[in-house]
Parts: sequence; structure tokens; C-alpha cells
Amino acid sequence: MNQISEYKYKSASGLFFAGLGLACLAAPARSQENTSEAFFELEAFSITANRIEIPVQQVGSTVDVLDAYELQNGQEIFLVDALREIPGLVMRNNGGPGGTFGITTRGLSSNRPTVLLNGIEVSNPSNGQILNLGNVFTGAASRVEVLRGPQSSLYGADALAGVIAVDTLGPDSAAGGRALLGYGSFDTLNYGLGHTGSRGGLSWSVDGFVQESEGFSAQTPAYGEAWADDDAYDNTTLSGALKYALSEELSLHASAVHLDTYSEFDPGDPAWVWGEPASDQYATTEQLFARIGSDFRIRDNWNSSVNISYSDVDTLSYANASPYYASGKRYKYDWINSLDAAEGWQLVAGLEYESEENLSDVGNRNDASAFVENVFSFGDGLDLTLGARYDDNSAYGDETTYRATFSYRIEGLDARVRGSVGSSFQAPSFYQLFNEWYGNRSLKPETGKGWDLGVEKTLLDGKLQLSSTAFGNKVNDKIDWDGIYRNVSEFKSVGIENAARLYVNDSLRLKAAYTYSDAEEATDLEALRVPRSVGSIGANWTGIGGKLGLNIDALFVSSQYGDSGSRSSGTKLEGYEVVNFAATFQVTETSTLWIRVGNVLDTEYEEIAGYQTPGANVHAGVRMNF
Repeated sequence: MNQISEYKYKSASGLFFAGLGLACLAAPARSQENTSEAFFELEAFSITANRIEIPVQQVGSTVDVLDAYELQNGQEIFLVDALREIPGLVMRNNGGPGGTFGITTRGLSSNRPTVLLNGIEVSNPSNGQILNLGNVFTGAASRVEVLRGPQSSLYGADALAGVIAVDTLGPDSAAGGRALLGYGSFDTLNYGLGHTGSRGGLSWSVDGFVQESEGFSAQTPAYGEAWADDDAYDNTTLSGALKYALSEELSLHASAVHLDTYSEFDPGDPAWVWGEPASDQYATTEQLFARIGSDFRIRDNWNSSVNISYSDVDTLSYANASPYYASGKRYKYDWINSLDAAEGWQLVAGLEYESEENLSDVGNRNDASAFVENVFSFGDGLDLTLGARYDDNSAYGDETTYRATFSYRIEGLDARVRGSVGSSFQAPSFYQLFNEWYGNRSLKPETGKGWDLGVEKTLLDGKLQLSSTAFGNKVNDKIDWDGIYRNVSEFKSVGIENAARLYVNDSLRLKAAYTYSDAEEATDLEALRVPRSVGSIGANWTGIGGKLGLNIDALFVSSQYGDSGSRSSGTKLEGYEVVNFAATFQVTETSTLWIRVGNVLDTEYEEIAGYQTPGANVHAGVRMNF
């Protein structure tokens, strides 16, 4: 059985057993409400910003919260595309789904944000790479928070560029069954099945999603036969969550997500390939992220949570008969407390212990940490936070970080001013520390400081919402390679994020965003993979009693240097504009048809130098609730 045939067999069998589990758990379902107004009436809250639930209007840091309704407006199949319009973020992918993934956050192109999946850190313990958001199905997500600015005082290493927190469908999702079937360009088949229910104090949710696609050639076929074939991609994702309420003061919870992917890729720049490539090029990933824990109340003013998280990431990249493995495990134990210390003062504190194992090379490490966050709320619209964290790591020593924020609501003007300042750090990877030929055990973490200052204003009785945020970052001890890895340079970025939303009426909503970033490294070099200007506009309309939904959006990205070679020659990747369209129609109370037309104008562009992106493409299907 060849690689892709074996993968498809595993995918089909995995979803079969998921369906069998759904059948065993099936309970009477009730229909979901499908009203757009319901989403906009809810007051948004953030959990990531302070590690407790707090209204967004009281958060000093910059945070965007996307509900399942907003995530699915554009009918994007994968999360990487659903987040492209968030101010301050620039996504890039070398080809189709499953390709090498990168993200620039507020001008920080090599400092990745921490990505959390159901509260679990989901980077690869071996090489430090964050979870590829191009492998996460949008339909599997119930909520996403994008928290920008340095956040190590809450989340430790690798939160220098912020935090992206993804929650999958869980026990709190709408009760009943759900199914998805879709087909589209590149011979792409999508299907999924899920169920949420409860019985007594027990509630659960379980889902399975699959994509099988022939893909397209990521690099130009003009390079040769090995570059001309389509790059297939397959993904099977299974997720489940349980919650058991023993009483009002005590509950147990568990969740797990398993991702299994296969993706083909082209050999790369032919200038670096000697002779004709000898074999297929492909990559596989098998990832398991699991968490169990308990929430309990110690006293009337003291809530507590204990959790154990487990990550197991196994990746293989196979090129020219040479395999490259990057596999590791992570165990994490945390105890988080929230205490109402006094009127207007909430204290959040926690202890964490983490152990990482590198299964592909030498080196293991562990980290013990403690953090505290003070949240002050004053009756005159002023909210302040002040927090700090101490990390002690067996491989690179100790780090102390801090963060302070403020939010001030000017009630008479329907306006708010907010800001934050903090320090953060990014840990060197196992490869950078311990590799036999290139590693350097004396490496220090990259350390950074960042700030932002924003203003928000509502007009037209709240229908028009405007925001503008200035930001700045400075990173010291950047890790570069000159034969071995060393702390040798610094990085700076400044810029401004702007966003506007207009609720014209109950049927029509408009939005726009623009981010300007100016970043430089090694004192005076324009930073790589940082477009100066990124903008987006969009419109969403519902009609026929809410049954028909139309969505159109456009993304604009300016030119940028794609790599050091192009910077030396002064050749930038060209800027581009991409327009996407989506529509839904509710046929019955339990079934909805959907269609997405990506890259409507068939624009040719590159996000990573030398790698193509899909031209005009169409995907359509049906979603059902039962």
C-alpha cells in the first residue's frame, strides 16, 4: 500500500469509528437557531487576556474575539484563511493546505505567537514550530481569541508576539447532531460528523472532519516534471470533550484533539537541487493534544482549577529519499486560582510545571513557573491590571516578565482609551540548543518589550465602531545562524492598526481594516516577510427572513522582501489583492447549502517566494443539523 493509499484508509476508518461513537451517544436533538442578530447582541468577553472571563470593554490589551458565527461567514475551510482579516496579522503558506506555515504579528516575522488549542500549548516540542493553522478546520472551532502584544507574564516562553487561543466545539455547543458534506476545486472532498448532548450532570461533544484533495502544484511546472504534478493533501481531525458536574462547586472536564495529515510538496528552488529529484516529496504529521482537569470552588470568593495537559507531535518530511523527523512530547501541570480579594480587586495566580522531551535529537528540559495577575476595576470606568511571572528552565536559565494594562471608558463620549506595556521572551529550540553540528548550549532566550496605545469610538447610536491602535516592539538577543546559532542581533517594529465596523441595519454589515508596519533588523535592514501595508474590506448581507446570506471580502497586501537573497538584490515580492465570495441558503430548519468562491478575480500572487497560490476556486456543499 503506498503512502497516500494507506493514509486514506486510516482516514476512512478513523471517521467510521467516530461515527460509531456518535451513534452510541445519540440523544434527542433540538434545532439550532440561525439568526445573525443573536451574535451581535452578545457582549463579547475575553478569557485569554487575563486568564479569567472579563468583558472586552475592560481589557487593556488589544484582543479580537471571533464567535463561530463570524468564523464561518466567509465559509473558509481552514482557520488560516478565516483569520487573514485580523488587524496586525499576516498569514503565509507555501502552496496549498498543509504547506509550510508562517505568520507575521505586528511586524514580528520570526517571533511566533503562542497557539493554544482548548487551553493546550500546541507547538512541536522538538523544533518549536507552532500548530499549522492551515491544518485546523474552521468548522471545528467554536471560538478564537487573538491577543496581541507581549504576553509572557501570563503564558511564559514564546508568547512574545501574543497568543492565538482556539476553542473547538465542546459540551456548551448547541445540542444535537451535525453533518457536513462538500466538494470543490482540485478534486477536493470534505465531510464531517458531530454530536453534542447531555444526560444528567454529564455533557459531551465529539466531532470528526476529513478533507481529501488532489491539490495543485505549489511551484511552477516549468521547473521540470518533478514540479509539475499536483500536490495532494489529506487531513483527518477527531476531537472530543466531556464535562461532568458533580455539584455547583465541583466539575470535571476532559478534551482531546487528534490531527493526522499527509501533504505532498515540490522539491524547492531548482538552483539547490542537483539532478532530477529521486523520489516523491511528502510530509506527514500525527498530533495528539489532550487535557484533563477539575474546576472547583474553595471558598465563596475563591475559584480554582487544576489541569494536566499532554502533547504528542510526530512529524516526518521526506525529500529525495532523505527523511527528516521532528517529534516530541510535552507534559504540563497547572494550578490556577481566581480570588475576589476585595471590592474591585480580583487576584489571579498560578503555578505551572512543564516537561518537554525531544524524540528526534538529544536534549530534554523542564520549566517551573509562577505568575500573578492583579485586576482592578473602578466604578468610574477605569480598569487596570498589573502582573508578573517567573520561569526557571533547566536548559536556558530563569526569566522574569511583567505586563501592565489600562482601559478607560469615557461614557459621555461613547469612547474608550486603552493601552499596555510588557516584557516577554522566546526560548531557543532543542535544535538550536543541542544539535550536534549547529547547536549552541550557551544560547539565551530572545527577550523583548512591547507597548500599544489605542482609542475606540462608537457613533450613530453604536452602529459605527472605530478603533485605532499604535504599537511598538523591540527584541534583543535575536538568534541567527552563522555556522552555529548565536545571539547576535536585534529587531524593532512600530506601526498602527485601524478597524471600522458599520451595522447599516439588521441585514447589512460592513467592515474594513488597515495595518501599517515598519520593521527593521540588525539596526538598519528592512525586515523580511513584513509588508508595510495590509488592508481588508468586507460586507455581509442577510435576506429572505435570514435564510440567505451573502459575504464578500477583499484582502490587500503590499510588497515585501521574501528572503535575504531578494533583500540583497533589492527585489521584493509583488503586492497583491485577493477577492473572495461566499453564500449560504437555509433550505429547511435543519439543512443549509453553502458555496465559497476563492480568489474570484483569479489573481496570480505569491505569499512565499517561489511558491504559487490557488487561482480562482469553488467549493460548495451542505450542512445539516439533526
